Amino acid sequence: MKNMTDQELAYVEIEKLVRNFKKIPAAQRKGMNEMQTRLGYILPLFSALGWNTSNMNEVSPEEKVSRGWVDFSFRIGGVPRFFLETKRVDEDLNDPRWVKQAIDYAWTKSVTWALLSDFEGLRVFNAEWQESNPFRAQFFEFTTDTYLSDFERLWWLSREQTAIGRLDKEGEKFGRSRKRLPVTQELFSDLKRWREILFKDLQAYNPILSAGDIDNAVLRLLNRLIFIRTAEDRQVESPRLRALVRELKDKGQIRTLSAGLSNLFREMDGIYNSELFAKHFSEGLDITPATLEEVIEGLYEKNFVRYNFNALDADVLGTVYEQYLGSVVADKSEEENKPKKGAQQDELFSGGMTVQERRTKRKSQGIYYTPAFVTKYIVQQTVGKYLEENGYNPSRPPRVLDMACGSGSFLIEAFDVIDNFVAKLRGQARIGEVDFNDRLRQMEVLQSCIFGVDKDKQAVEVARLNLLLRGLHSREKLPMLENIANGDSLHDETFTKFFPQVIQDEGFDIVIGNPPYVRIQTLDKSEVEYFKQNYLTATGSYDIYVLFVEQALRLLKPGGMMGYILPNKFMQVDYGLELRKLLSENKYVKKIVDFKESQVFEGATTYTCLLFLKKQDNPSFEVLRVNIGEEKPTAETFTVPEINKAATSLTEKAWLLSNNSTKSIFDKLSNSKTVSLLDLPSHISRGSSSGADDIYILGRIDDNHFKTGDGKSVEIEPEVMRIPLYATDFGRYLFRPKSQERIIFPYVVGSEGYTLIAENEFKESYPRAYQYLVSQRERLEKRKDYRTWYAFSAPRNLNVHVTSQVVVPLLADKGLYAKLPKDTSNFCLMASGGFSISFGDENLSPEYLLGLLNSSLLFWYLHQVSNVFRGGWITCTKQYVGQLPIRRINFENLAEKYAHDEIVKLVEKMLELQKERQAIRPGYEFDHARDLDHEIKRVDEEIDRRVYALYGLTEEEIKIVEE
Repeated sequence: MKNMTDQELAYVEIEKLVRNFKKIPAAQRKGMNEMQTRLGYILPLFSALGWNTSNMNEVSPEEKVSRGWVDFSFRIGGVPRFFLETKRVDEDLNDPRWVKQAIDYAWTKSVTWALLSDFEGLRVFNAEWQESNPFRAQFFEFTTDTYLSDFERLWWLSREQTAIGRLDKEGEKFGRSRKRLPVTQELFSDLKRWREILFKDLQAYNPILSAGDIDNAVLRLLNRLIFIRTAEDRQVESPRLRALVRELKDKGQIRTLSAGLSNLFREMDGIYNSELFAKHFSEGLDITPATLEEVIEGLYEKNFVRYNFNALDADVLGTVYEQYLGSVVADKSEEENKPKKGAQQDELFSGGMTVQERRTKRKSQGIYYTPAFVTKYIVQQTVGKYLEENGYNPSRPPRVLDMACGSGSFLIEAFDVIDNFVAKLRGQARIGEVDFNDRLRQMEVLQSCIFGVDKDKQAVEVARLNLLLRGLHSREKLPMLENIANGDSLHDETFTKFFPQVIQDEGFDIVIGNPPYVRIQTLDKSEVEYFKQNYLTATGSYDIYVLFVEQALRLLKPGGMMGYILPNKFMQVDYGLELRKLLSENKYVKKIVDFKESQVFEGATTYTCLLFLKKQDNPSFEVLRVNIGEEKPTAETFTVPEINKAATSLTEKAWLLSNNSTKSIFDKLSNSKTVSLLDLPSHISRGSSSGADDIYILGRIDDNHFKTGDGKSVEIEPEVMRIPLYATDFGRYLFRPKSQERIIFPYVVGSEGYTLIAENEFKESYPRAYQYLVSQRERLEKRKDYRTWYAFSAPRNLNVHVTSQVVVPLLADKGLYAKLPKDTSNFCLMASGGFSISFGDENLSPEYLLGLLNSSLLFWYLHQVSNVFRGGWITCTKQYVGQLPIRRINFENLAEKYAHDEIVKLVEKMLELQKERQAIRPGYEFDHARDLDHEIKRVDEEIDRRVYALYGLTEEEIKIVEE
């Protein structure tokens, strides 16, 4: 068996299992209980398929659910890939109860696959297929007669094949047109619908209330109902809600449903004594019983699928509530005059009010829901490490704060980590029923360790609900959770007001979370002034997440830890200088996880990192560079090699998170023989913005006639027109402006600068152009920025562009520098076109500099220091391009002069080749085009080789650059 593959070994093992099972007399097999079947045959079957059934991190027993057990989850990297429900042999696998239970549980847990087995048979169901008959969701099945004959498909359930998503891929091939929505989307869809019908009903019968009051009433009602449904599914309460509806209907008293609910809430308040069920104005509002009944019934079952609130992960409920909080309700009178730009809306009118579902609300506030794998990792690296280092002292428990807690996902994860740690410490860790000691411990952790703040009052209510559900196990009093407060975390009085004892005791042990990402331009002026007076990092065109980092450090006690997910821009951009200075001078950085161009947040293009700080002098820190592929991220996403760097490698200058090999190349590129492009000197100038391209830029019909954006023909003097240059008008060594468009250019450009043509002169010299702009004056005066009504909103360096030698786009995936023609007076570089570069060193040939800029080496350098976007695209702004190290040439040194001249010759040849290639019409001269492409590639590689030699790179270093 030495040379047998894992698959062949599995076949042999399963063959033995089947043979031994069939040896047992049928009557004796029927007498085997579930535990005997499970331990003797079912788990050994999966063990043969490569699963470590004794490792709870891989094959984990599931907790009891209200409708029975789903016995095991099979996990990779901590993420469940499928669930297995086991039965004794004499159990009927055709009983729809067991099938439905397995499928509903998997769907509620957002897992695609549910397995049902008594070893004699094994059925595989797809929980995503929407079927009224659960058996139609079966993907395939095995019996003891087909385990071996259909072994190829059985192997799809092996750990090896599960890790690469084989079952998912095969399921996609099989396909179903009607897929069930994921539980997150389904529950949000229902929650949104319930909110709408409750709001509309309450609004109709309670017209004196504001939209805000009605919305608060709706949220309180939904929170209460979800709490009760969770209590029912945990068997803490009997099915109270549905029983109440049915009892009143049987008695013909359904019209009293609202009063019946109020009585139930008073009973719940007496039992749980939590703010959730405290007397609330919503209980006295009029509402139709049919609406309440629809919501209550929907909380049980929909489309043949039962919601199991006990099985809902905190992440699912958190995501749903974050989407809920992403909607707002307002008085129509307050909203009708506000611009609706950028927000999708659904409206329900009743009287003078409207429900407006603004799905952009929390995102417009810079708030994004953090994926579970990030939340878990941040908590493990902060709360987990704190407990490892300090243990748990009940007289001084760890205090964990989230300053923008939202629905509470970070705090729930922190609660779980602390609770599990304390349970193990006290010998209380086990799977099964929760006893008195468990409840006591969880109340202790909830009240002593967990602290949260949010500006959104509704978010605070939701966070409290989610945390309360964590401690709901019996009909006993629950805490008020006053440690979850409604306030502004960037104002110090919030903490002295709500958590005075913590502030007196030196502060918090841990601060975690996902702070808002909001640029200063969107803030209220009074807020900007307050931040300017109170925060060192409030400089430049900053984003408030930098203030949240500074505030976290203020609130942490010495030695305290911070873990945030935030944009990585602060490491490079100017507004991050003060934060970089604060962190580097104090050596607070402990670890940075750089996601590079990977996107972490769904539906948002935000490039992020994880920043871990420890409020002490840290001599070194770790760097993880993580790339998120197409597979769903897991805990294993972070199992990548760590780079250990000295704290002294960080300064107030832009941070470079590179390894030692990369550093050695940087050192070579930053020696005494090089100078930055800006210090050459060079002028790097952004293109201009008209602020109204659809007015200024016209389609060319002939020299005097042009077409407007709405298709009308206008006559304009050609002398006042220029060709607009966009990023698509040039490429690598290639300048290819399109001539179909013209831009009205009301400026005079000279060697000393540029001026706007005076209005009278403009009117006299170019009357047609002037009259056309006058016809558009109303729109032009609505532009955000302009000084004179017919001027560009942002004319930039118009005289510099005329004398520039090179142009580069704003974004590039390789060196895309192009040489400009000697006469550029007929062009106007647009802001979307990029930047022009004018070289100030007359000794260095522009072709030499162009060769360096387009080389693989300097693009690699730019890739290290610039912002990297999805697909490997990088920002080519002045801030980054200006840093490029240019090799100076000592022309008295013959070797250096020769190197310079050879690069010039190669670039000149490249320019000719590109010009010749561009002249070939698409679809013609295939052989000649192919030959030119090969020659262009050869010359490009030769330029790279010459540049590597010029900068003195070794073969090993060249390999690093090119990889």
